[in-house]
Amino acid sequence: MSNFLMLLIAAAGTSSLCACSTQTQVAEPPHRATIVVHEPKREEGDFVLCDDGRVIVFPASHPKTCT
Repeated sequence: MSNFLMLLIAAAGTSSLCACSTQTQVAEPPHRATIVVHEPKREEGDFVLCDDGRVIVFPASHPKTCT
């Protein structure tokens, strides 16, 4: 038990001698998703769910693909 206490005291004493930076670096996420909302045009529409996670919305008279 005394060895454990000595270890704690030694660890607390050396932390003030450390030349480490106290600022924390926060990494930005690589990509933030963007949601765009448009006013509906009151026409029939459809959508496609792509394999890469995109959602393509288009008027039913002009179908689109994920390519």
